[in-house]
Amino acid sequence: MSEMQKKISEESVVSDSGSDLIIDDEGPELRWVRPDMSFHRFVVKITESTIFNAFIMFTIVLNAIAMALETDFTLKARYRTAFLVLDELFLGIYTLEFMMKIYAEPIRYFYSSYNLFDLLVLLMSYVQVLLIHVAGGQTNLGALRTLRALRTLRTLRTVSFVRGLQVLVTALLDTIRNSVINVVLLLLLMMFLFGIMGYYFFGYNEGSDKEHWGNLGSAMLTLFSYVTVDGWTDLQAELDKRNMTGSRFYTIAFIFLGHFIFTNVFIGMIIMNIHDATEAYRREQELEKEEAVQKKKEYMIQRQHNEVRQMIDKQNRGHYKNFSDMVREFQNTLSHDDYVISVDLATNLTWLETYIASMEHHDNTVYRLQQLQFEMCHLLASVLERKLKERYGMV
Repeated sequence: MSEMQKKISEESVVSDSGSDLIIDDEGPELRWVRPDMSFHRFVVKITESTIFNAFIMFTIVLNAIAMALETDFTLKARYRTAFLVLDELFLGIYTLEFMMKIYAEPIRYFYSSYNLFDLLVLLMSYVQVLLIHVAGGQTNLGALRTLRALRTLRTLRTVSFVRGLQVLVTALLDTIRNSVINVVLLLLLMMFLFGIMGYYFFGYNEGSDKEHWGNLGSAMLTLFSYVTVDGWTDLQAELDKRNMTGSRFYTIAFIFLGHFIFTNVFIGMIIMNIHDATEAYRREQELEKEEAVQKKKEYMIQRQHNEVRQMIDKQNRGHYKNFSDMVREFQNTLSHDDYVISVDLATNLTWLETYIASMEHHDNTVYRLQQLQFEMCHLLASVLERKLKERYGMV
């Protein structure tokens, strides 16, 4: 019995690239085997494919167009059934997408905030369906209108499929969570102080502007108009009409602080966070490309090593006549885009530049040696010629 278990354990440890049964082959123990592994891989391949994402994106765009056309009362009355069928069709597609993603990644699906948002939108759509069909229409009409209005959140699912939009949304959320809250609190504190002062300056006495400065709430709302610089001229004209002393200095001071300073600070924070997020996304893309290229290199080099090792084994077993036959077969297995180990072959750029420079120095040295040899030969010949002339009296 122990030998049988050991055999089963060894078979479960061995992982073949074409096997569809092994779930975990990292340990020596017998792991749980999933009988639908081939179908699971097929579903994962579909959910991660570009065509699937493009189809869901196309569905979201069509759903947005249908909701826009549904706002026309004439079209809605004429094609009411068609709009209902389209809505149920879109809901069915979203449900099928959710089921496929849950089946592909039942745990990792809930790790993504975008997936949770998609699930929330899907649940709200089903709540609307339940209120219409189960309750038989005898339900709160305001709740149905709210749920129909919330259907527009489906268009925001576009963020889940566009990486660039995800970067922008993440940058905005990080800005609001980390920096903007402090700026908004400081702005509210300043509006509270100016609102109290505005109440006593322009809304406390008789004949003052009670409509815009009569209480703290009205004063805060008026100051918000100053922050957005929308209609502030009409508010200032009303104060001038009532001869409010110092109202222009008050208005200019608050617009300078609330609009020019705080608004620009808010915009600057958003721009900096978006820039940082974009740079991080660009670096992440470069790292992913480098990692993909590195994996391809490792795969090709490992494949070449395995082929060479197999050929050497065949040579040792006598499958090749000589070494030339083995090299010839190895050349037939190479492709023009295969990676090679440039370090081992000494063909990298630095090595080539060093080798060429060394050869130039070698040629220069050889040339100088040749010149030196020529001068030595010429000098010896001159000495020999002079001695011969002295011997035979020819000097």
